[in-house]
Amino acid sequence: MPDGANTDNTENAEQEPGTPQEQVEQEIASTEVMNWWRSLFGLGGDQPHESGGGGTGGQFMFANLEELDAVIARWEDEREGILADRAAIRDTFHANAAPAGDMMSKVQFTASQVSLANMYQHSDAMLKYAENYIAKLRASREQMAIMDEGARDNLRSVREA
Repeated sequence: MPDGANTDNTENAEQEPGTPQEQVEQEIASTEVMNWWRSLFGLGGDQPHESGGGGTGGQFMFANLEELDAVIARWEDEREGILADRAAIRDTFHANAAPAGDMMSKVQFTASQVSLANMYQHSDAMLKYAENYIAKLRASREQMAIMDEGARDNLRSVREA
């Protein structure tokens, strides 16, 4: 058997989409790889990415509201980290100064300012992505809660009948 060959008999087996956590991590990783690839081959900057979900039929699968709440909480934590990073980048940008008045110091100062501005722009894109994704997860949660309540009402009516 050659190295890297799949020894599992998975020819006809359907692959499950994975846990929501795995799906989210896969989505983030694939976006990062595609953006790296685009920059490597000079195909422009990051592509705007609209994520609609993953898994079967383009939808994430959540077993219950608690699982979905945990994913939302993780993304809210990520958003808070992005906001903290943005503040640090902004503060550094405004506190940065050329160490001396010579040409090389000025050139290096300008280069560092450009780099910090690019970092801030990237963090802005990450913040928008996280906020949009959180909004989608919350909308999914709201819909799931409505469906769960409807299912409970149906069960109650069956029991009462």
